[in-house]
Amino acid sequence: MMNSILTIEERVLLQSLGCRSRQEALKVLSDMISNVPVSSDIFKTIAGLLGKLKDASVDFAYEMRSSAVDDLAEML
Repeated sequence: MMNSILTIEERVLLQSLGCRSRQEALKVLSDMISNVPVSSDIFKTIAGLLGKLKDASVDFAYEMRSSAVDDLAEML
């Protein structure tokens, strides 16, 4: 079983965007980040997710279909 490299917050944000590709997600997140306060938690989440999505080793399809609940259950 593959493990996610995204935090739960990053994965929930990514999945909530509903983007069909890494490139689309990068564009949406880039547009979003300029509209939120730098000191906010969501800014940190967006920035972290942007950085990770720019890394080619992130499996976009896996991250979009995997469940944070499933990952938490595996940890127990």
